[in-house]
Amino acid sequence: MMTRRSFLRSMGLFSMGLAVPRVGRSEVSGDGRTARRPNIVFILADDMGWGDVRVLNPASHIPTIHLDRLARSGITFTDAHAGSAACTPTRYGLMTGRHGFRNAASQGRVVLGFARAILEPKRLTLPMLLKQQGYETACFGKWNLGMDMPTTDGKPPNHRWKPTNINWDGVIRNGPLEAGFDRFYGMPGSLDMSPFVWIDQNRFVAPAVETRKNWKGVEGLGTPGFRFEKALPEVARRTVDYIEQHQGKSVPFFLYMALPAPHAPLVPLSSYRGRTDIGPYGDYCVELDELVGQVLDALKRTGQAEDTLICFTSDNGFWRVLGVEAMEAKGHLPSGGFRGYKAEIHEGGHRVPFFVSWPKGIEAGRITDEPVSILDWMATVADLLGVDLPEQAAEDSLSLLPILENRPHSPIHPFMVHHSNNGSLAIRLGRWKFVDCPWDGNFDWQKRLPKGLQSKQLPPVQLYDMLEDPHETTNVYDRYPTVVKALQAILARCRREGLRALRGVDVSMVPQTR
Repeated sequence: MMTRRSFLRSMGLFSMGLAVPRVGRSEVSGDGRTARRPNIVFILADDMGWGDVRVLNPASHIPTIHLDRLARSGITFTDAHAGSAACTPTRYGLMTGRHGFRNAASQGRVVLGFARAILEPKRLTLPMLLKQQGYETACFGKWNLGMDMPTTDGKPPNHRWKPTNINWDGVIRNGPLEAGFDRFYGMPGSLDMSPFVWIDQNRFVAPAVETRKNWKGVEGLGTPGFRFEKALPEVARRTVDYIEQHQGKSVPFFLYMALPAPHAPLVPLSSYRGRTDIGPYGDYCVELDELVGQVLDALKRTGQAEDTLICFTSDNGFWRVLGVEAMEAKGHLPSGGFRGYKAEIHEGGHRVPFFVSWPKGIEAGRITDEPVSILDWMATVADLLGVDLPEQAAEDSLSLLPILENRPHSPIHPFMVHHSNNGSLAIRLGRWKFVDCPWDGNFDWQKRLPKGLQSKQLPPVQLYDMLEDPHETTNVYDRYPTVVKALQAILARCRREGLRALRGVDVSMVPQTR
């Protein structure tokens, strides 16, 4: 749980252009490889809560043996946050180092399976950056950033779920390959989004001509024989195969493993059913955990573990519709006791597991309470490689390398910005968290207000003292108008300029005493 120590410690392009190497950072080893070019594996779970992993929450009812192993082999971040409380903007943030609300196409909202591509054509992405530095790049799993699917009439898909104008033999444009990946095998969106189909590079493996229903009963299109329960192990199999194929190669690789779990539908293989006492969600997490273990074992078996930088995290918090009441009644708190769930602006919506391991470069067994973000991965990788990002790229990304290398440093983030499903923002600075909406920032928040409470009765904004009230139970916005005004001003500047530009902003205007 959040500790007093943690908060005290926390107080303290549009152009694609090439990232520019910094002199003196590209030392070459005896085998001809750049000394600071490890393989990079980024594993992104889908909707896994902070409290699901036992190394963070010992009371978890899910045995996360391999995630705990990964955490112990490197550094555990207890105060890490997704780019948003929803999947698409977090994935956009990982790829670009920018908050999702900066993307004009999605405006920070989730896009569906047939959605047009939202990545800006000239935007520098993480795989592009790594390719510039000589990496081979691959992505396996869930994309969810849109792609321009071929159609029979040259127009966009004519329906969100069951379009009739898709050319299933055509070439997909502006997908993972154009974003910088050499290799892609995966799905356009979540397993609850039509089309239920595999894509190999930029073509459909088979046409999605069969009417299929998602777990909510919504009709869409799917490939005959596409099985939801086979998706997760297929992503893991492709990932392990890729690792094995790189054994003995001198060229480093970047591997993005975008898991479709534990997002709904909850479809663990039969061999995992009953592995927990909280039902299919817990069983699905156990399967995910063991597949992560297969990746770790593959790296070790092929002799690549020592020089592979691995990060595991989740795209947002636990989704409340997956039976939260029954789980919490049994003592399993998927949000770890924090307020909120997926899509919501409170901590449970975006606080996520975050573990980084690199045997060759990171001391094992470390724990840090310093606040960090998935968006920071872009700047961290650039710093690791010794390159400077273009001025107008990754404007919300700050390098975590001083933390990874255990070097003395000032707090990486003078403040943190969080993002909900309906576009509401929050800013956390020291003990304070300011929220620019009246409730939880979900798209359907008014439907879920406590009985007898009406939206017009709510204050327009929220302010929480996270030092004294980490569960965000008491809105104190009316007691500290000066704090509210100062945080509103900083948040407005962040909207315009980005976190990198405000790294040196004077935060003394926000008092840290009550």
